Amino acid sequence: MSDKNHSRRGFVAASKTVVRDIGALQVLIGGLMMVPVLVSLLYQEWYSALAFLTSSGVTALVGAAAYKVCEDAPEPEQYHAMIVAALGWVATAVFGALPFIIAAYITPESVLNGYIPAGASYDSSSLLNFRDPIHALFESMSGYTTTGLTMSVHEPSVGHGFLWYRSQMQWVGGAGMIVLSLAILRQPRGAAGISLYQSEGRDEKIRPSIAGTARAIWKIYVGVTALVAVYLAAATFIVLPGYGIEQTIFDALNHAMTGQSTGGFSTLDDSIAGYNSYAMDIVHIPAMITGAISIPVYYAAASERDLREFARDPQVRVLFGFFVVGVIGLTAFLARWVGVPYNGDPIGYVGRVATSDAFREGLFQFISAQTTTGWQTSAIGDWNNGSVMFIVFGAMLLGGSAGATVGGIKILRGYVIARGIGWEISRTFLPTHAVDDLRIGQRTLNSDEANEEIRSAGTMAAAYLIVLVLSLFVVLAVLPQNFTLADAIFEVATAQGTVGLSSGITGPDMPVTTEILFIIQMWMGRLEIIPVLVLISSLLRR
Repeated sequence: MSDKNHSRRGFVAASKTVVRDIGALQVLIGGLMMVPVLVSLLYQEWYSALAFLTSSGVTALVGAAAYKVCEDAPEPEQYHAMIVAALGWVATAVFGALPFIIAAYITPESVLNGYIPAGASYDSSSLLNFRDPIHALFESMSGYTTTGLTMSVHEPSVGHGFLWYRSQMQWVGGAGMIVLSLAILRQPRGAAGISLYQSEGRDEKIRPSIAGTARAIWKIYVGVTALVAVYLAAATFIVLPGYGIEQTIFDALNHAMTGQSTGGFSTLDDSIAGYNSYAMDIVHIPAMITGAISIPVYYAAASERDLREFARDPQVRVLFGFFVVGVIGLTAFLARWVGVPYNGDPIGYVGRVATSDAFREGLFQFISAQTTTGWQTSAIGDWNNGSVMFIVFGAMLLGGSAGATVGGIKILRGYVIARGIGWEISRTFLPTHAVDDLRIGQRTLNSDEANEEIRSAGTMAAAYLIVLVLSLFVVLAVLPQNFTLADAIFEVATAQGTVGLSSGITGPDMPVTTEILFIIQMWMGRLEIIPVLVLISSLLRR
């Protein structure tokens, strides 16, 4: 009986720890919802402002109550931190969906019609889609996980307040909400702080303390985002001088947030293709690449005042190597594709696409996929199967650098696994007593350290691929007949890799089963699988 009482007390204490830390996170999220209130007021979108204000109050009050009730809970251990991350992101997505639902119901139809741009080919606001709570949860989860798949079919028709909110969700989710919470609110010391920091898929400390590391990450993140915003605004003024100052600045701020977070939401219909400008495609490529580089590399370059730190990082070298090989490969596949680009204008000639057009699409879409940003300039659903599979296996599965805002398995893990395979092969040719250290980047690992590093990378990659395959079977069971196997593979890879490109499956009319599956995939993909498995294991043990 005493063992049962002890177990019950342990469960209660653990639950209070989880509830307290999730509550603190929601206080932060509720406070951040006040920013789109101000944006909505600036653009005189009164109903949107009311929706954000109401949601902010509800989120902050619930979070504060949860924190206050469980304030005396013990500091989290490693498995507590994993559960906080898993449930914290779910809670954030749920509360993050509130503004969409409230605004969809309280905004009069006449006001919604005012959000539709003049001359648009559609006659209803996409905000109406969020009267379905599942659609709202999908948009919120896609935002905070920096995926970029959307139920806002015609983005401009949701109003400036919600365009900003969608970008803000991705920007906050990119660097990590728990990391932001550690930087601003709770600052646990020792193992508790380390556990919370690592729960969002981060390992490398760049300052002696976890709180210092969290603040440094956010300083770098804010600084790079600001530089990208200035760059995008200046470039747009040069390339599209007649675009308008107000819209240029608004687009630049939003695209800086969604580019640096590698999230991919856009203020335009048809994503970056909405500019209908090859020059603007090129302008936005650096904004994707900056988000795919590890934040510790930025910190090292800033601390040492030496830009060569970027060239010294193996992940950066591999990333640019993938860009070169991948763009050439995708261009070759697209050069045999017969179809139309995303803006609807015919290209190429019968039987073959002009090489210049294939290069344009290949350049932008491969980099968008590799960085997991998800900005789109091409109708991927019209591509041939070879092009679709090339971008999945050549870019989306691996993603960008560990320590950045990207999704996917991460370059570092792929690099470790590849180096580990070569190391295992080379060991068979060494003398019995030879030293068999493994060099990874700037580090030299002994045999035990190398095996641990390879085991960790292999475990994550295996879990990632298993979830991906199981998800594919579910999608194939409910997929409409007009989509191919390549389309299904592409869409499950883009959801789990938090990429955001779409072959056309994602939308308000998609099967509910698929929509719920993608919500789960986005959640698991952003947290790199393990915290979700820890949560499931804890529930089963209980």
